[in-house]
Amino acid sequence: MLYRASHNWLNKQMGLKPEEREEWKQGKEAHAIIQAHVSGKKIDDRLSHIKYTFPIVEEKDFDERCKFEIPIRTGVNDKVLNTYKVIGYFDGLDIEGKRFLEIKSSDPVWSLIKFQNSMQRKLYAFANSQITEAVLITCSKYPDRWAQEPPKVFSVPLTPQDKSDAVKWLLEGIQIIEKGDFSGGLVDGKCVDPYCYYGRNCQFK
Repeated sequence: MLYRASHNWLNKQMGLKPEEREEWKQGKEAHAIIQAHVSGKKIDDRLSHIKYTFPIVEEKDFDERCKFEIPIRTGVNDKVLNTYKVIGYFDGLDIEGKRFLEIKSSDPVWSLIKFQNSMQRKLYAFANSQITEAVLITCSKYPDRWAQEPPKVFSVPLTPQDKSDAVKWLLEGIQIIEKGDFSGGLVDGKCVDPYCYYGRNCQFK
């Protein structure tokens, strides 16, 4: 959000809520079905090819069991001037197996290369040093298509380079905040992005 549309940082600071989108509701339903299946709470025959299990999954928005916090401190000559917190939530966790789950529901579905390059995956690798594997389940956001288009499963090992990339990305993002230029994504002071995260609720529309 900071890199492509830094004006959304101001939307966030103002406490604005993203516009509700039908595709988000559909994606949330798909997530819930997959999370129930991999946790063993409700098996779905359309997902029988998925052999991974995740004892911990998000069962509500902002589920504390899936939460992580990364403190980032910035300063000069070892003097701390600012402290930031990066907060996120895993879709699922297998602590014993040292892996986390990420679910992406979209049309078209994600590719392995896209997941390997995903900064979100790298950030989550940095968030928990004990985790060594990221598992992606990617599917259509319409569960009624799964019989014809089964969700795909990819596994990616986490590397020291992933964590280095995440740190670099975080520090560059903090530089944007501290610079105070939040015009990213605006044209003549207006948000013209049809895919703006805040939609019609964006204060720059």
